[in-house]
Amino acid sequence: MKCPYCNLEMEKGFIQCRDGVYWTPKKQWVSALSSMAKGAVAICVDDKLMPKSRAEAYHCEKCKTVIIPYGESSEK
Repeated sequence: MKCPYCNLEMEKGFIQCRDGVYWTPKKQWVSALSSMAKGAVAICVDDKLMPKSRAEAYHCEKCKTVIIPYGESSEK
């Protein structure tokens, strides 16, 4: 994947957390409860070994940017 800011190739990897990976519209005081927040979006892969523990992500070292695609087709 190309970085949308500098157009260099981004490195593929993962964002990982044992409690799940979620995007929330507001900052949560207790991140372990992010999945319960109003408007929370799961950006994680539902894996049988470690459910909701990781999300595929792309990192640009130059721009210090991480892009996290999500949904059924995000991880191949």
